[in-house]
Amino acid sequence: MRKDRIEERIAGIERDMKEMRSELRQEIASMAAELKEAQVAMLEDMTAGLQDAMSAGYRQIAYEMSIGGAEKRFNEEMCHDCPPTERDSCIAHFVEEHLRKGIDSMDGAPQETREKALAAIVAHDDDDSRSFKGTACERCQWIYIAERDRLLGMEKKFTAYRNEIAVRRSRTYFKQLPDDLTVSELIDPLSHRGRFIMLKHLTSGGMSFKELGKVTGYGGGHLIYHLNKLASSGLVSKEDSGLYQITDKGMGVMEVVRKMYGR
Repeated sequence: MRKDRIEERIAGIERDMKEMRSELRQEIASMAAELKEAQVAMLEDMTAGLQDAMSAGYRQIAYEMSIGGAEKRFNEEMCHDCPPTERDSCIAHFVEEHLRKGIDSMDGAPQETREKALAAIVAHDDDDSRSFKGTACERCQWIYIAERDRLLGMEKKFTAYRNEIAVRRSRTYFKQLPDDLTVSELIDPLSHRGRFIMLKHLTSGGMSFKELGKVTGYGGGHLIYHLNKLASSGLVSKEDSGLYQITDKGMGVMEVVRKMYGR
């Protein structure tokens, strides 16, 4: 083989190798970025998990201290006119059967269960308050109600904190938004005037193909193209009735636009 041909082939091989190395570097950089993103997401999740675990431990300590303080106040302030054994029995009943069991039934329960448990506790205590009215036990019941409300106020704050942690764990962080997917599914569909007009009108209710054609001035394949864009992005859906409806995702996007416009 001629020398010039050999040199040409060698030069070609070197070019191919350079291109391959460049592609490999890009691939490695992409993999490293994805790994870093996964590590950050994992760390955020672990942090939220630790906060939740620490919150659970702190809650139990705080509840026990509060219940212990309530027991001390019961011993100091509740009536001394009743027999000692009955007084001790009443205090134990308030502490164990009311305060401790009440907080256990509510702590960490789903919102709907928590509300039912709270309603049951208040209703039971209201019945007792009515039955004790005018008796020596009325003062003791008042003291218990004050301690109950103190403990329930603490539980309410802990519930709000747990809900905040849950929101943070489920949140999509800005750096986790996939570039291409976000542009194609959200930004691109909104970037066209006709598609935005359709979304805006659909916030008021379902519309037919003909009605959407009227508000946009489009028809036929032109209208179908833009509707398909919105549908494939998950912003609009077509019902069995033939009407087009805005989805929850589409409504959320329009809500963001409304807030931005209002600023």
